[in-house]
Amino acid sequence: MTRSEADHSVFYHHSSVGCIFLVVYVDDIVLTDSDHDDISQVKQHLCQQHFETKDLGKLKYFLGIEVA
Repeated sequence: MTRSEADHSVFYHHSSVGCIFLVVYVDDIVLTDSDHDDISQVKQHLCQQHFETKDLGKLKYFLGIEVA
């Protein structure tokens, strides 16, 4: 993944299917991509090798902002 130069808490990776974004804010991580397989791979990588994480499902609110 590549860190965004505009915001150092945003990481992205381009693939043949699209682009996956990972946003980190304090102890929250938001993943988004059009391909669910890419998201699953990143979640597995984070859980197995680096962090203890919980999947809270679809994003509804982030930093007090409703996500639709």
